[in-house]
Amino acid sequence: MSEKTQFYFLLTGANSGLGLSLAHRLLDDFLTTHPDNHHLTLILTTRSHSKGSATLALLSNHLHTRKVPTPRYTLAHHSVDLTNLVSVHSLAQTLYSSYPHLDAAILNAGMGTFLGIDWLNCFISLAKNWIRAVTVPTYKIQDVGCMTAQEAPLSGESIPTVFTANVFGHYFLVHEVVDLLARGGGRIIWTSSLEAYPWALSTDDLQGVRASHSYESTKRLTDVLALTSGLECTSPFTASFFCQKQSDDNIGFEKKQNQQVPKMYVCHPGICGTSIIPLNFILFNCMLLAFYIARWFGSPWHTISTYSGANAASWLALAPDDELKDVQAPGIKWGSACTRSGKQMVKATDVEGEENRPEFEELGRECWKQMEGLRMSWREKLGQKAAQ
Repeated sequence: MSEKTQFYFLLTGANSGLGLSLAHRLLDDFLTTHPDNHHLTLILTTRSHSKGSATLALLSNHLHTRKVPTPRYTLAHHSVDLTNLVSVHSLAQTLYSSYPHLDAAILNAGMGTFLGIDWLNCFISLAKNWIRAVTVPTYKIQDVGCMTAQEAPLSGESIPTVFTANVFGHYFLVHEVVDLLARGGGRIIWTSSLEAYPWALSTDDLQGVRASHSYESTKRLTDVLALTSGLECTSPFTASFFCQKQSDDNIGFEKKQNQQVPKMYVCHPGICGTSIIPLNFILFNCMLLAFYIARWFGSPWHTISTYSGANAASWLALAPDDELKDVQAPGIKWGSACTRSGKQMVKATDVEGEENRPEFEELGRECWKQMEGLRMSWREKLGQKAAQ
């Protein structure tokens, strides 16, 4: 079998914060761990063409500064609004027509409907347990019930905003491009959070329409989907999700034989200093100071820098298959971590509730069942209305 030299990575939400740092890190880590004859095509998505152009300019300047020869990489951009299923479907079609396969889909894009901070709750939490208060906070105020209207041909339909931006848009996209991932032995890498609280997710409201903490609800759902994706209990639903869509008549027999069901992984960036919650200059720097204090007192999760926070996702995307197999990577939630001095590492993360395997597996089965039902329903609507 000939050596594989062409690699294609898809990264969503690459225009700022963790996503932009992850784009930098994927390029840096690929170029330092792969031989000179290996080429990376990094496919970036943002919500607008202008954001994409700015991202490409920043990355190109970074690579130019490093004097990286252009035969080693290609940067590409496609616009997508993950809360708009028509846009997601359009992106999938573009990817099919543009790339031969995908080695990894790094699902980073996300959002929260954050309104501010419950300061009384914040100060009480800090007084009780400083490290816990700045690691797994519960004092962020969020809007409830936000919906996004869909565009033609789905006009008149709407879908929960945070749920779709963080989970369902990615879920819908991955199924639509599952053939590309199968051709590349692809990895599906979900971005979760330390704030994936079990109490935030209800199977009676999987889309978080009534959730007071919709962001945390989506992150818990992300954990459950990823960590149960390879289990027998979810196989009736994962089988349809991973079912290849196209006949692939245009690819050779050998390539067909080499196709494999993509594997799901989940990671989180630790605690980074980002602008996901709107804070003024003074409060933002107070937040960073609080993070440093937590790190100095022994927290491994306060990576603070988004580049450091991108470590776990980059490792999952680039590590050899044997390395991931040896550590049973698909069944573990991986986090970017660091020492007091800031030395970076990747660390397994405890997932609350996972110790009760029967209950956790039943939760996974129910989540997969509902997600597949939603996907099929929306795909049917999209197909029917497009034909009208």
